[in-house]
Amino acid sequence: MTKQLVFFIADGFQSLDLFGPIDCYAQANDLHPNSYRIKIISLLAGPVQSAAGQSVLADEALADCQHADYLIICGGIGMRQLVLSHQQLTLLRTLASQAEKVLSICTGAFILAKLFPAKPLILTTHWRHCDVLAKAAPHCQIRGKALYVADGHIWSSAGVLAGVDLTLEIIRQDLGNATATGVAKELVVYLQRRGEQLQFSELLQTQTGDSLRLVPLLEWLLANLDKDIRVQDMAEKVSISERQLTRLCQVHLGVSPSQYLRELRLNCAKDLISSASLPLDKIAQVTGFSSYDSFRRAFAKHFGQSPSFFLQNTKH
Repeated sequence: MTKQLVFFIADGFQSLDLFGPIDCYAQANDLHPNSYRIKIISLLAGPVQSAAGQSVLADEALADCQHADYLIICGGIGMRQLVLSHQQLTLLRTLASQAEKVLSICTGAFILAKLFPAKPLILTTHWRHCDVLAKAAPHCQIRGKALYVADGHIWSSAGVLAGVDLTLEIIRQDLGNATATGVAKELVVYLQRRGEQLQFSELLQTQTGDSLRLVPLLEWLLANLDKDIRVQDMAEKVSISERQLTRLCQVHLGVSPSQYLRELRLNCAKDLISSASLPLDKIAQVTGFSSYDSFRRAFAKHFGQSPSFFLQNTKH
């Protein structure tokens, strides 16, 4: 089923907050045709000026937009400072209340917080504006270090490119790990960062060529999930010590090497259940589990439901 994506922008929006996610969804459409339909709205239809001075044409005025499966609120200095009239806020709130997901990119969180004034939310935004958002939205808990946060159906992301990380996670949940990985590869986003990973400080200090050393390992893991892989094997693949590998994985993936491998196996197994006609015990085998029982227990612990129950739901 095609998802209707509605991006809300106003004068002074951040260009990458809009086009970074749009390019991800467009690439996902190339891999899974008609998965997403994209619409840009603003207070009025027509030209909207970005913070950098370029103009983008809004497809539709806020008052004319009747439906959004995913409502995505972009950030930027204009969005952070945007003053909405009571009528405009009501229209946007109505659209949000009917949406399957509501997402903010960067300082779009300032508008997102206004849409749910009575709901205690867990949000993030650009690290520079977290304290201001906390004061402006005392009903919200601000996680200033997270790249993105999911609070039920309400998602928020940190500065600019963190919106791409959030979008890749949405695509992974919608279309599977293989598709999200394919999108990341096409856009040359080598490492999909996890939501709880730091957006500033220690993270930026370690964004060096070291992170690229993991790329061949991650590709090798995807191609060899059926094998018995130890941390020692992973370290040897990239010619570093196990200790160095653990440090790199913790910094750039947010988990240990063994935890990442376990999550990769489970996400690939979930994709196979959704898209392939293999029996469950075969899926357990090709994703590297020693037995179906160990696979079933790990799947239930990670996803909160058994593989067989998940299989039944995918057929409905």
